[in-house]
Amino acid sequence: MKQKSFFLAALGIVFFFLGIMLGLALSGGIVWGEIEARLYTSFSATSGLRTLECPLMLATTESGFVTATFDNPTDELVKPVVRLEVSHPGGARQTSQTLSLTPGATQTLNWTVGADAAIFGRLILVSVYQSQYSHLPSRLGYCGILVLGLFGLSGNQTFILIFTVSILGLVVGGALWLFRMRSLGGPALSVTNAGGVLAAIVLAGMLSSLPRWWGLTLFCLALTVLMIGVIITEFILFPTVDK
Repeated sequence: MKQKSFFLAALGIVFFFLGIMLGLALSGGIVWGEIEARLYTSFSATSGLRTLECPLMLATTESGFVTATFDNPTDELVKPVVRLEVSHPGGARQTSQTLSLTPGATQTLNWTVGADAAIFGRLILVSVYQSQYSHLPSRLGYCGILVLGLFGLSGNQTFILIFTVSILGLVVGGALWLFRMRSLGGPALSVTNAGGVLAAIVLAGMLSSLPRWWGLTLFCLALTVLMIGVIITEFILFPTVDK
């Protein structure tokens, strides 16, 4: 009976650790792309382009669409220039076009990007810049697209797979651990509580990566690493023994 309980506890730790690592890898890859995109762009603007939409992930043989909507809140005709900058192993490539927006009008532009634009082996970096025109301020949006495809899946399917397996690992691992430790207190209860907090932080990091809130994602990543360090220190290297 004790051997079975020990096996279930060990299996729970393995599943839980798998969920943590997959969650860290997923949110870490997304935030890496966002930071690199901000550093890579050659443009600067007075305000952000919040309508820019990019895929979170593309497979190595897949192309995706980058979309941005431009509006004219002024009371005059404006003709701003829109420039697209996409990373490329041989150097960034740019395209541009001039819009014609009447007062209150909007226009949506679409561009296609593929895995051949990836640098560092895994990232497509995109910047969209709208120039200033009269009273219309300049605007800039940027994004990083992670290039990864597993088992012949598309980028979106790969993202969903990793996200789902991470959640399952956390849930199954936590359930197995709780089943083994439900009747124990002391250090076991403390480890359980710490693990619950760690799982919540990892989940928050993955969820914040969906809308590309990379500041919050980065904070969750740092907090996750800190929590792992605390758990290793307090419960593995220097465990407290109840007398």
